[in-house]
Amino acid sequence: MLVEEQTKATERIKWWQEAKFGMFIHWGLYATLAKGEWVMAASKIPVKEYEQFATQFNPKEFNAKEWVGVAKRAGMKYIVITAKHHDGFAMYHSKVEKFNIVDATPFGRDPMKELAEECQKQGIKLCFYYSHVIDWHHPHSVHEYYNNTWDYNLEEKAFYNYWHNLAKPQIQELLTQYGDIGLLWFDTAGGLSKKDSKELVEFVRSFQPNCLINSRVSHWPNIGDYQSKGDNEIPMYGEDSGPWETPMTLNQSWGYSDRDQVWKTPESIIRKMVNIVSKGGNLLLNVGPTAEGIIPEKSVEVLEQAGEWIERNGEAIYGTNASPFPYELEWGAVTIKPSRMYLHVNNEKWSDQLKLFGLKNKVVKAYLLADSEKRSLPITQSYTESIDHHVLGIDLPKDAPDQYISIIVLELEGNAQVDDQFMQQVSGSVNLDLVHAETAVEKNEKTAKWDFKITQPGAFDVVLVNFKKINTVWEDHYHEEVKVHIAGQGLKTIPQEDQLIKDSPACQYPYSEVHSILGRVHLHDSGNNSLALTCNKIQEKAFGTEIWQAEAVKLRSIKLVPIDKK
Repeated sequence: MLVEEQTKATERIKWWQEAKFGMFIHWGLYATLAKGEWVMAASKIPVKEYEQFATQFNPKEFNAKEWVGVAKRAGMKYIVITAKHHDGFAMYHSKVEKFNIVDATPFGRDPMKELAEECQKQGIKLCFYYSHVIDWHHPHSVHEYYNNTWDYNLEEKAFYNYWHNLAKPQIQELLTQYGDIGLLWFDTAGGLSKKDSKELVEFVRSFQPNCLINSRVSHWPNIGDYQSKGDNEIPMYGEDSGPWETPMTLNQSWGYSDRDQVWKTPESIIRKMVNIVSKGGNLLLNVGPTAEGIIPEKSVEVLEQAGEWIERNGEAIYGTNASPFPYELEWGAVTIKPSRMYLHVNNEKWSDQLKLFGLKNKVVKAYLLADSEKRSLPITQSYTESIDHHVLGIDLPKDAPDQYISIIVLELEGNAQVDDQFMQQVSGSVNLDLVHAETAVEKNEKTAKWDFKITQPGAFDVVLVNFKKINTVWEDHYHEEVKVHIAGQGLKTIPQEDQLIKDSPACQYPYSEVHSILGRVHLHDSGNNSLALTCNKIQEKAFGTEIWQAEAVKLRSIKLVPIDKK
């Protein structure tokens, strides 16, 4: 039975893993205030007052064909839209609650029905977001933290009144009135019991056995089909062994906000998507339509420009598997398919020759994905037995052939096999991600240890890499010495904010990537080495759903940077 269930789960999620890129849509009654989807709670708007905004909500400009067309032109394969967000307003015709877009507004239409019909026509999977625990409109919705306590007394709430009389009946409506649903995207399950979590999964499966369910259905681990990372969070290579996604905003808000005009560029979206896909994940990228039913013009412009690149390079994105290398590559990223490897090279790193360390396969042919004639690029392969070191060199044309990122295709003899230990990269740097370290706690000290290979000995700066949340005071989190031991040398220092990395492919608002130089070491010989870091920010790999926003400063990795190649 266990094998049978696993087979069903594998088949159920196959389409999603091949899709890689989806559109998230946060659209609801809150759009009328143009201050984001949390405005009701942020301003403590009473229920009776909030209900009156429905009389003004008339999104006459909504056009399902246009919305689905934007997603399709962007290269997105599925849409996840807020059928009900935390304000409790149903964006479809709910029979169990009159507080919905058909019964409570002058609009009087069901946009979910129109989207379902249009998604089917254009070959896009329709999926629903449903806020299953938080509902500020309902007197008996109970969350661990985020409750409506300005209208209702927490002590008087009876959760099962809400659960059985609104939440589950509305989920049933979504699964029985709109055809096949690709997935249900649940959110913020604080306080939901393990029993109720599992029963909700079974409830969904009873109506649509193939409907996917994300991990935020519960705070208990291993419930749901895949892991939704924290908002805007991109993990390290190898951090997640199962399927996962990054939900990300196109600007800095989710629901429409007229004050938020900080937009990601097409290049930034492409780089972040490639980084995510190369780590085995999906990117769910959000737009926030206006109260009139319009996806903001800037959103459409950016998405369509990104979509042009994806259309040209989709072979290296859709249906690919994660990079077999356990670290980020300095010139870009890698995706693979059977007997094929795609090298995604950032254009500013383009040079006359690209080198790749650690690929064991014989390369049958290398060519540019942008070259319709697939003309062979000159290659060399070598192996140094004394240090077990494989080197591939690829001669490249002078100019990068595509925008933002240009892709080299490697046809391999057999499926990709690589040296999966940490090693020095072509620039001479070594990147050691925390998730791959051996961690231990002794005498209240947390230590992480790594083994790695050096091929170019020399002098190195030791650099600590952290992600820091906006408005965080660094000294509140790093006020104790960290210690590093490597090759008989020791360093002790309190990390400082020495360098801020702009537009990091693995970090975005509300976080910034911060580099701290801890000191300098000398490695005199080629071969295997080890490094030990002692720091109070070291954490073991998260078990289950990680609440990314709970950490103001998160230690990501430690790097060795050669002093003559920085």
